[in-house]
Amino acid sequence: MPLLDRQIVRQIIPLAVPMIISQMSQTLVGLVDTWMVSQLGVAALAATGLSGVAVWMVMGSAGELSTGTQVITARRAGQGREADAALTLRESLALAVLLGLVVGLLTHALIPAWFNWILKNPQDPLYDDCVIYSRLRMLGLLPFLLISSLRGYFNGLGDSREHMRIALVINAANVVLNWVFIWGHLGSPAMGVAGAGLASSLSTALGALLFLGRIPARRVFTAHGMHLLGPIRWPDIRQLVSLSMPAAMQTLLAMAGFTVFISLMNHIGTTEVAATNLIISIMSVSFMPGYGIGMAASTLIGQKLGAGLPGQAREAGDMAQRLGMLLMGSLGILFLLMPDLLLRAFSQDPGVLAAGRGPLRLMGAVQAFDALAMATAGCLRGSGMTVFVAWSEIAVNWLFFIPFTYVCVKIWQTGILLPFLGLALYLVLLALILQWQWRRDLWQHQRV
Repeated sequence: MPLLDRQIVRQIIPLAVPMIISQMSQTLVGLVDTWMVSQLGVAALAATGLSGVAVWMVMGSAGELSTGTQVITARRAGQGREADAALTLRESLALAVLLGLVVGLLTHALIPAWFNWILKNPQDPLYDDCVIYSRLRMLGLLPFLLISSLRGYFNGLGDSREHMRIALVINAANVVLNWVFIWGHLGSPAMGVAGAGLASSLSTALGALLFLGRIPARRVFTAHGMHLLGPIRWPDIRQLVSLSMPAAMQTLLAMAGFTVFISLMNHIGTTEVAATNLIISIMSVSFMPGYGIGMAASTLIGQKLGAGLPGQAREAGDMAQRLGMLLMGSLGILFLLMPDLLLRAFSQDPGVLAAGRGPLRLMGAVQAFDALAMATAGCLRGSGMTVFVAWSEIAVNWLFFIPFTYVCVKIWQTGILLPFLGLALYLVLLALILQWQWRRDLWQHQRV
């Protein structure tokens, strides 16, 4: 088999490119917040970094509802059961509303206690900004979950362009609203960090309204006489939960681990927290090719397994993994050769630049492994193996990465570089574990 089979790559790219653009636009919401808030100073930058990870710990985990929706939709599409795929969307949206209301209210009440625990001191200069930014960002949880359900459905059908259009609108709206609320334009008071959180939630709500408007255009709903409001099919709800819950726990515990990681960086210093935030922001852009290709492979594998073509599913997965490594490995070279140029795009502070230079180069060296992990995870999830993927990352994160970071910071009292070495090893270990499972071919026999 050639390194990259053109026929299979032609199947992956049309799916992956809109997914990459969609995820990049979604990531840019946080990245734009980071860049605009960085103009307010190092403390504000550190606060949004710490808050952003905490917010994504909740939103990202709940948003994994899209995983179950995509896996089931892709399998039903491969089986030619479009009506059942549409009903899956209806059940997914019902779950999105329930989760958005319940989780939103709980997190709003618990956010102050969370940052009190993380910062160890309510008088910490970061505390107030962390609380207000997080609470305002969490106002966008319900619309975010509605978007997640719709994204999973359309991606499962192989139509990744729908979410791409919505994501671009969200990002454009966020830029404008950040300008309005952070610095106080068009009659708005200057809200600073709080303005960034409010802008993100309002732009997400706009995207949800526009995305919901696309549902009546799907011919399958009208062809089968179905409506969004209808009786809930509880077996479908249970299947959605069984596929989405492992992915949700994976995201929740992985992001909790990263929150602990950043809070440990705070023990080294505020400058190190700011540098860590910038590195994670830069990485969040670089892993877009791996993420998009993994999502595309997830759809292709689900559809081909649904059609009874496991051999073609294997070929698509192998090609996706190689393509992801090639693209992200190329981006890693930029990290190695031009770390200062990338860091200066966000901060001119000499201390932040000095602290971030070495860790960013280290992350560049393992970008190919990061791509392999994400692409392989997408492949395994597409088959329905969400439990194995989840426990693999949870184990590496909490049994290796966090203990290693704790020893570096609290016992050895090292600088910022050695903890990032732990992050690099984390990515390598996770890639190797997922590849081991992929090569065993047990995923070909998963029932969805």
